[in-house]
Amino acid sequence: MKKVENRTPDQEKKRRKIFYSLIVAACVIYVFASAQPLSQEIHFVPAWTIDVDKNSRNERILERLSQEDGAAKLFEESIPYKLGQTAGYFTKNGTVLSYKSFPYKATISQNLYTLYGTHSSNISVFDRMGSELFKIKQTGFPYFSGDDIFLFLPGGASFAKIDSNGDESWRYEGSSPITAFSSSKGGVLVGFADGNLIAFNGEDGSILYNFVPGGSEYPVVLGAGISATGKYIATVSGQEKQRFILAKRESGRADVVFHKYLDEETSRQLLIKFSRDEGSVYYSYAGGLGILNCKTLQDSWISIEGEILSIQEDEEGTAFILSRNGGTYSVSVVEPFDEYSGSFSFDASHAFIEVKDGSLFVGHDTKISRIDIQHK
Repeated sequence: MKKVENRTPDQEKKRRKIFYSLIVAACVIYVFASAQPLSQEIHFVPAWTIDVDKNSRNERILERLSQEDGAAKLFEESIPYKLGQTAGYFTKNGTVLSYKSFPYKATISQNLYTLYGTHSSNISVFDRMGSELFKIKQTGFPYFSGDDIFLFLPGGASFAKIDSNGDESWRYEGSSPITAFSSSKGGVLVGFADGNLIAFNGEDGSILYNFVPGGSEYPVVLGAGISATGKYIATVSGQEKQRFILAKRESGRADVVFHKYLDEETSRQLLIKFSRDEGSVYYSYAGGLGILNCKTLQDSWISIEGEILSIQEDEEGTAFILSRNGGTYSVSVVEPFDEYSGSFSFDASHAFIEVKDGSLFVGHDTKISRIDIQHK
């Protein structure tokens, strides 16, 4: 028979006090042991929408006054746009500063733009205020990367670097068609249909190294990217075992540090972009968006339907991805390193996105909308 212990009222009160103290202590320990800092949430605040076509008449008046100091300051802070067969610059406050229509092609960057045809020679290059800076004295298709100017030459296998006078600084003449191209302060990376990848010194055109991703039945390079300092390069290449590769430049060569075969394949050109701090690389492929942490080599992916057209990054490292699926465009939001925060979609014939000074700018047909980004 189990012995029953008799306790005095004081003993029972003391026992309960100890019991409650242990519970409180355990709760405190749990709270401090499991506490995590609350992550910031991203909020979008619509600011304005303008119609660039309806503002074109006011733009022409402003452009004639562009030599005045006030207008010059506006152009210094302007943002480029290209929608359909029109291009120009606008301000963060929604003022359209320039509006250029073009029949064939236009290339525009933060500081430069040019309009050209199918067989253009003596191509005029203008500053953002519309003043002609120089003419490119060759035939080809211009490409701007920041303030760097390149010209893809007839035949598709060669290109030239153009200086600030419109003269050729250096050129590379190849025999296989160029299928991927990327430029940064760290160098120029070019991929070819035969599977070769060449990294050039952007200043003098000397070859830094050759690289062959390989690993596929047909080795064509479909996408290539070089990081800001040239420390990393990344490619998507091949048919029948298409794969993604990250390589790190060391001792004058590129060594593979990560690779994976992709579950789905495509034959179109693909977009690859490194984050500003070189901590991550984004790459498009048939299944959507791949993301790789360059330091930990942790790989992730986000399902995005259609073709990825643009990847932009804000000051907080949040990435905004513009994609197109038929006549529907989508903007997907990815916070560091691979946290998918959602997306929004709209129907349009043409679209673009740009991120600057804490705002997302979305172009759709003839309109541009500003959406302020808040991290709280």
